[in-house]
Amino acid sequence: MGQFSRRQFLMGGSIAAIGGTLALAGCAPGGKKGEKNPSATGIAVGTGMGKHGSFTIEVSAKEGAIDRISVLDSRETPGMGDVAMEKLTKQIIDGQTLNVDAVSGATLTSMAFIGAVSDALNDIGMKSDQWKKRDKSQYAGEGVVPDRADVVVIGAGGAGFAAAITAANAGRTVVLMEKMGVFGGDTALSGGEMAVPGNWIQVKEGISDSPDDLAADMLKGGDNLGDPKLVQIVAEGALESSQWLTFEGGVSWKHDLMQFGGHHTKRSLIPITHSGSEMTTKLTRRAREIDAITLIDCMRATELVKKDGAVVGVKATNTVTGQQVSVECKAVVMATGGFGSNVEMRTKYNPAMNEKFLSTDSVGVTGDGIEMGQQVGANLLDMEHIQTYPVCDPGTGALLYVGDVRLEYQAIMVNKEGARFVEELERRDVISNAILKQTDEQGYLLFNQKGADATGLLETHADEYENILSRKVIVKADTLQEVCDDMGVDAEGAKKTLEKWNTYCKDGKDADFGYRGKMNAIEDGPFYLMACKPAVHYTMGGLQIDTEARVIDTEGSAIPGLYAAGEVTGHIMGTNRLGSCSMTDIFTFGRIAGKGAAQYSA
Repeated sequence: MGQFSRRQFLMGGSIAAIGGTLALAGCAPGGKKGEKNPSATGIAVGTGMGKHGSFTIEVSAKEGAIDRISVLDSRETPGMGDVAMEKLTKQIIDGQTLNVDAVSGATLTSMAFIGAVSDALNDIGMKSDQWKKRDKSQYAGEGVVPDRADVVVIGAGGAGFAAAITAANAGRTVVLMEKMGVFGGDTALSGGEMAVPGNWIQVKEGISDSPDDLAADMLKGGDNLGDPKLVQIVAEGALESSQWLTFEGGVSWKHDLMQFGGHHTKRSLIPITHSGSEMTTKLTRRAREIDAITLIDCMRATELVKKDGAVVGVKATNTVTGQQVSVECKAVVMATGGFGSNVEMRTKYNPAMNEKFLSTDSVGVTGDGIEMGQQVGANLLDMEHIQTYPVCDPGTGALLYVGDVRLEYQAIMVNKEGARFVEELERRDVISNAILKQTDEQGYLLFNQKGADATGLLETHADEYENILSRKVIVKADTLQEVCDDMGVDAEGAKKTLEKWNTYCKDGKDADFGYRGKMNAIEDGPFYLMACKPAVHYTMGGLQIDTEARVIDTEGSAIPGLYAAGEVTGHIMGTNRLGSCSMTDIFTFGRIAGKGAAQYSA
């Protein structure tokens, strides 16, 4: 096609070969080349910039009607961005309209997708602005809500899927209810790394570790405020939970480990895709295979129904149609996540966590489960403890996975003056607080091509890298002087810092901050500098539970029929959660909650 793009090749009334077939593009029957005509026939390509970089779609129209929309190239989050595109495609084709709403939980992808379809329609010869004025087509949600079930699980993230599948496998009927238009919650948005002492990689590499060691690290990392009994259950259940994900969920893992800040050794498993979507997409598939589970989306639980002191039902509202429903049940599992995206609730319990902090969390993480629990007498603990993640996009708040180069011992962190100011493997709260004391409340990760190649993270997260490179959140240059100039960091300061660091690497000891990982020199270019700021990432407070995942009331007694798991609970992580312990928590206590709800509802 020479200098012409695929889009140009398809348009302008040309006969084009597409996938081995011929397509006439851009001519309406009886019309002139390039004429705007609502009954046009043709094929055109549109592009959009989603959450994870650019994507390309192809639209086919026959006599004024869209008959096909195909995604040619996309790196949007599996189970979220791709699902949003599928749902929008069905709405657009079924309704023959572009008057459609964004899919909740995937708004950025949705808007970019609608824009790409609009561009393609215009190129075919149809007026997209007229399509946007047509009657509205709405996606009202998946599944039919039954009147009753044995167990209702509220929230379809990792904890919710673990609870629902466990309860169903115990012979119970289950409704798994999600308020967003996509499944997965914060689990799908996470890196998916999971702290697992005694895992098979540690055994192979001869790394000594144990559940007691993990529990000790978690308690210390949370300033010993977490409940030792709950922490011990998380630690002791870690290996079994990872095996459950492998064999029940079909999750695949990389044959490598990561060491997060606050952990004394490498113990964290990494999903094969380096994303929590590896877990949620496969658990969604598994849930759909189980007849006993009814999977519902776009359904926001609003109230727990109590009778004679026990929880016996759930009231909910369809977020699209407004229809109100009630489900009678024998037990409820609350798995709705924390409240990181609810600024009002954050500042209620911790005034410092105001609107100046962006959030890494799903827009659906607004504390619904905590409020519903309170309404039936649940006790809350540790609500003031809100964690920020230090390496986040200064413009969007998104967690930067390219920044995991820090956790693989290949980067140092400097300030605008080019100086190191914190140990790179410290706890999240320690690094975040240190960044906030720097110029512009911003830090920068400094690494080189050798370090990037050693981790493979630029390839693994190529979508993110493309996005942040285009916005100069990260810059690359052949020399340290150039990369510092491009980012606005003092080059002389950075040179002195790097010289000192490389000397420390040769000596095997960091005299400034006591670096606890393997020290790798950063010598030859090309060099990278990536800007980062803290963003709200995790809320440690929530519903009080006991060792059986039963929700405890303000009088210290278990509320009959009510269980909870995941970030909606409190008093496990203490003042600060160590990285990769969330996955261990949600899949361990999610399974415990599912088992308890199944037994209670027998």
